[in-house]
Amino acid sequence: MNWDKVFVFSAIAAFAAVSAFGDIYLAGDSTMCNYRDSQYPQQGWGQALSIFMKDADKLHNRAIGGRSARSFKAEGRWASLIRDLQPGDWVIVAFGHNDANKQKKDRYSSKEDYKELMRGFASDVKEKGANIVFATSIPHSGGFTSSGEDQLSVRGSASGLGPYVAATCELGEELGIPVLDLNRYACENLPKIGFAKAKKLYMRIEPGEYDSYPNGKSDGCHIRDTGAYYYASAAVEMAREKNLGICELFKAPEEVVFTPIPKEGPRARVTPMKDDFSQEEIPYANEGAEDWRKEIMNLRREAQKNGMAKEEAQRWAAQEYRRRHKENSK
Repeated sequence: MNWDKVFVFSAIAAFAAVSAFGDIYLAGDSTMCNYRDSQYPQQGWGQALSIFMKDADKLHNRAIGGRSARSFKAEGRWASLIRDLQPGDWVIVAFGHNDANKQKKDRYSSKEDYKELMRGFASDVKEKGANIVFATSIPHSGGFTSSGEDQLSVRGSASGLGPYVAATCELGEELGIPVLDLNRYACENLPKIGFAKAKKLYMRIEPGEYDSYPNGKSDGCHIRDTGAYYYASAAVEMAREKNLGICELFKAPEEVVFTPIPKEGPRARVTPMKDDFSQEEIPYANEGAEDWRKEIMNLRREAQKNGMAKEEAQRWAAQEYRRRHKENSK
């Protein structure tokens, strides 16, 4: 008997067994993070990943809104994740949306600097005996264009994502790290469902569609429950195609049931909020709003402080904004 071969085979089998079972940690931005029930129907795809888990307690969503690879590391969030990591665990890293923001020096990275940060993440995870997977940024729906009868084309590089999507794929190939290319998946598959349905994956809310957004919302970056499920499902599908050990932690496809959030909101919590940083997401979500939205919000708050009911205050704020700017334009 060739004991060298037996030893090698045993070592490989032992590694495969360890790497297939562990916990999953997520590092990313607002397109991945958890959201509170009060923010429904907004969800991150990392939050929706919980319904694909055999044991949802094994999912630790450390993603948080407004973060880039640079700021996630600078704030100590990456170091905290690495401290908690155990051999055989999995880390899915997905940045890009905030890394392109040149107005925010704490977030911005060039393509090469971004690669170095991601290369460092990979090294840290491997040193802990854990497994790393990269995921590309989901497209911004501002890059959706329609033509003809509900025809859709998707530009995955919209809002400056292109260099970071490319960097993630290039680095994955260079380091032999699996890449869940959600950006490419969307570009190839969203046209199959058409423009109208694709927009409904995002926080493009019609007035009255949800009680929590009586005036509607037009957000082309963040996703709602349907979009979170769509991209989480895509991530699981691609992991299975690549035959990754992480799939041992996922349910069989036929066991996963998606329940959309009703108009009046969630009746009961259905997703775990472990590692919940959603409270910190709110200031970042408002930070990128257009100036006119901020002004209307401040007017509404002022009216409510003076005793005006919420819905009345919203109507008054919109009217007052128009009045003031009409006067200023004379």
